[in-house]
Amino acid sequence: MIHPFYNILIWFIFGSVFLTNPKDTWIIKSSSSVTVNGKTNINTFSCKVSSYGKTDTLHCFPDKKNANYYPVHTMLKVPVKQFDCGNPIMTKDLQKTLKVTQYPNVIIELSALSALPDINSTAIEGQAYITLAGTKRYYTIPFKTTRQKNHMLLIGKKQIRFTEFKLTPPTKLGGSIRVDDVLEVEVTLVMEKKK
Repeated sequence: MIHPFYNILIWFIFGSVFLTNPKDTWIIKSSSSVTVNGKTNINTFSCKVSSYGKTDTLHCFPDKKNANYYPVHTMLKVPVKQFDCGNPIMTKDLQKTLKVTQYPNVIIELSALSALPDINSTAIEGQAYITLAGTKRYYTIPFKTTRQKNHMLLIGKKQIRFTEFKLTPPTKLGGSIRVDDVLEVEVTLVMEKKK
């Protein structure tokens, strides 16, 4: 039986080599966007960061970590202050609910995909962590891919709840207007393969 210390050492040596040699690297363009869709007891609303505002990378590794998923790595830090709900009061309420002063970013970490991104693939399942207001949660997210000129779009949608992140949905006018606990987060990554 191999001592646990040697298991850790073996993983460190070979795992670190594996994780520093991606098969593919995609450039995530600054035009990528994040949208949060929700509803109140009166109407619906949509809060959007229409442009991520910076470039990032998605590293894809060559071998499956298990029978179903390829390891990937990217971490998107989306500034809460950039969300625009189309209504100044709603925008301010969202920022307050997400504790923008204490936690200025929504963090989305993509850790695995059921298939490596490809122009010809249309449906990919992803494993991701979403961090809101300092609380981190794991989700399995369905993604769709589509071509847009010379870029590929990787579009994922997932329903989450305020209460999963220890947050209270905002209310207005003494509680007569109430935001539903359920939100739909939509992430659109505009990607170009690094040559």
